[in-house]
Amino acid sequence: MTGSISSEQLQLLLAGYVLYDLSPEESATLANLLAANPDLQQDIDQLQQALEVAYDGNPVSPPAHLRMALLQTAVQPVEAGDETVSAPVASPGLRPRRWGRIWGAAAAALIAGLSLSNLVLWRTLQLERASQPDESLTIALGPSEDGATAGQAQVVINPSTLAGSLTVENLPPLEPGAVYVLWTVVDPSATATVDQKNAILTTVFTVDDQGQVSQPIDLPPVYRRDRDLVRAVAITKESATAPQAHLSPPLLIQPL
Repeated sequence: MTGSISSEQLQLLLAGYVLYDLSPEESATLANLLAANPDLQQDIDQLQQALEVAYDGNPVSPPAHLRMALLQTAVQPVEAGDETVSAPVASPGLRPRRWGRIWGAAAAALIAGLSLSNLVLWRTLQLERASQPDESLTIALGPSEDGATAGQAQVVINPSTLAGSLTVENLPPLEPGAVYVLWTVVDPSATATVDQKNAILTTVFTVDDQGQVSQPIDLPPVYRRDRDLVRAVAITKESATAPQAHLSPPLLIQPL
């Protein structure tokens, strides 16, 4: 049973799934329908096969008159006499012209000479992007073994967006001409530009009179590309004129 949803709305949902074009609300609706009626998976498989057939085969170049006809069919409404036949109206949130986009996409693929391998690659990339975790990771830094500070820090990172935040407490106020530096220490095999200590300068910061700071940071690409090769996150105090020199030992550190 598909409840109160019409057959036309159901087909729009199935088509949107095959095109990877569903909104979060539509995805939730389709998930509920599939849970109540597993046979709908057969309809999805048939639509997928139909789309793959449209993309399959060796690249071809259609005749000029066929090319024009395909393009007009994909982008223009169908006319009946002197009146234009509009697309059926679906419920809010559904895309009423999605069926047209299925065959429009197939036509565009035929014109461009795409093959099934292109479709499979595109579909795989879309699924990988959708499955990438959007969760943040929190790294707590404490004093190093030979550190004299009682400070602490917390780094929150989002590997998928390379955005993060830094929060520091109880670090000693800086003397003039000095800054604190947050470092990402990586394994020597990581594909990243590092210094002599296999570290990447992640951000430079100062603290207030209470030794505190809270600010957003940008993360180096290694967090997305080779996150498993990140070995530690550390904070040192460096000269403001050459923080990249990385001359000081860590004040705060967290091995990973």
